[in-house]
Amino acid sequence: MQRYWFSPALVILLLSTHAHAWQAQLSEMKASAPDWSYADERGPSHWSEVNPSYERCHAGRLQSPVPIERAAALFQPCTPLRFRYRSTALHVVNDGNALRLGYDRGSHLVIDGLSYELVELRFHVPGEHAIDGRIADAEIEFIHGNNRGDIAIVSVLIEAGNRVNQTLRRILEHAPVAAGKHAYGRNIGVNAVFLLPARRSYFRYQGSMTRPPCEEGVHRYVLDTPIEIAASDLARLAQIIGTNARPLQPLGQRRVEALCTSAND
Repeated sequence: MQRYWFSPALVILLLSTHAHAWQAQLSEMKASAPDWSYADERGPSHWSEVNPSYERCHAGRLQSPVPIERAAALFQPCTPLRFRYRSTALHVVNDGNALRLGYDRGSHLVIDGLSYELVELRFHVPGEHAIDGRIADAEIEFIHGNNRGDIAIVSVLIEAGNRVNQTLRRILEHAPVAAGKHAYGRNIGVNAVFLLPARRSYFRYQGSMTRPPCEEGVHRYVLDTPIEIAASDLARLAQIIGTNARPLQPLGQRRVEALCTSAND
């Protein structure tokens, strides 16, 4: 399979041709290294000290990720998440803190009659959310937005096993190992729908982005069924991005809702 390597500036230009202004602001597929990290003096407990604009990471009361307990969740009538995803040309960046897959225009999440366009996928090792006290081996954030400025994020948990997920493997085959590098493959297609589990029951709560500046008011959806990937692919993902999961944040007075499932599941 042929690789396509372009300069960071050219890839940013290519990405911008597929995005509205709101998408560019949300996605920020930059090559420059962020001023924060997941460790040491620039790690999560110090994000608000790194930059004054990150104060919400410390002072916010609707932060993500959160611990989810099935027994405490409020069961609601099923409102299915409808994924209207198309294939996209592969454009992936290693920004030093995450592996990120940019997405072409035209793919949407539809819920409650509202449509959110898929902007990018971000990969975390280990997972960020905990369900019944357990954190998954990894987690993917499917980040969506709309023209009103609303953000909706679907989190898919990953467990290591024997099953090969061909879509993830294709991404990893082309993923840059060095921070600040991009890869673009015009003839390499991926479809995010193949990174979703067959069972789509989920938890819902109001939260935030899990990286600075930790914007709140984000609609968070956590699928309760993980996908399985090959253990070797998990190891490859971890090798590329290292540990990049934000610690759990206090749930506070928020209620987590369970949808499209039953109390007996």
